[in-house]
Amino acid sequence: MRLFTKLKSIKAGPPINGLILLAVCLLVPAGSYCGTFAARISPPNFEFRAKPGDVVRDVIMIENADKATAVYQIRTADWDMADSGGVNIYPASQPLIPGSCRPWTRIERRTLKLLPNRRKNFRFEVHVPADAESRECRFAIVISPAPDTVDAMDMGNLKIPVVGAIAVIVYVTVGDAKADLAFKGFEFDTDSGKNQAIIKLYNHGNAHARPFGNVRVTDTAGRKAELVVSPFPILPGQTRDILLTFNHEFSDITDVGKLEAPLKLKGLIEWDSGSYKLDSIHENDP
Repeated sequence: MRLFTKLKSIKAGPPINGLILLAVCLLVPAGSYCGTFAARISPPNFEFRAKPGDVVRDVIMIENADKATAVYQIRTADWDMADSGGVNIYPASQPLIPGSCRPWTRIERRTLKLLPNRRKNFRFEVHVPADAESRECRFAIVISPAPDTVDAMDMGNLKIPVVGAIAVIVYVTVGDAKADLAFKGFEFDTDSGKNQAIIKLYNHGNAHARPFGNVRVTDTAGRKAELVVSPFPILPGQTRDILLTFNHEFSDITDVGKLEAPLKLKGLIEWDSGSYKLDSIHENDP
């Protein structure tokens, strides 16, 4: 008997917006309310490297933190990233997207029953085809309550099911695929009411990048600030605003609003497969 069940393709439906990389709330009707369920899932994401023909295996820890027995439904899903930085998790009614690698995946089971305060190491595999081209494979493993265990919310004469779910994001970089980041600018974000510095990075490559590093800013008065690059993922072909946070130990000031242009920017932005040496002038005040 085979341990892993291959998931079949599913029918069309609109994408559902989820929270960044970690969780998605499935809403009926859309945009109304968001329910939760008492499960702890870790880790929130996986990042693998593989060659054509490899089989990648790992486990997700699923814990029932409720006082009652829980039954979970588990499936794979395609996803993409919105311009806002949020993750779009596609619902069970959505067919395979072009280039989907979900047919490469195997999961241990589609339903899981856990007693209160019990945990399970849930196994999954990714079977990379021997003829796979160099690219990045991305999918999500979605854990949610089984449909017959879903609570309902009274809305007038209707009972509306409210379902919480958690999506674990999986990246598999196949063959020679890699990211290639380019610096596209330095800006100040004042729309949120906070003076925040950001850098714009574009990914020319065919795999995601998770940048890290420091940007040293010196203003016209000679004051210095050391800013840390947030490791937010940048998918191939996307430009992202990456937040910079203060390293207070090495900064003369801790409010970018006090910087006076022109600003000298120096630093090294790195990611798994490369780096970019930053040496630029920014002319505008915050």
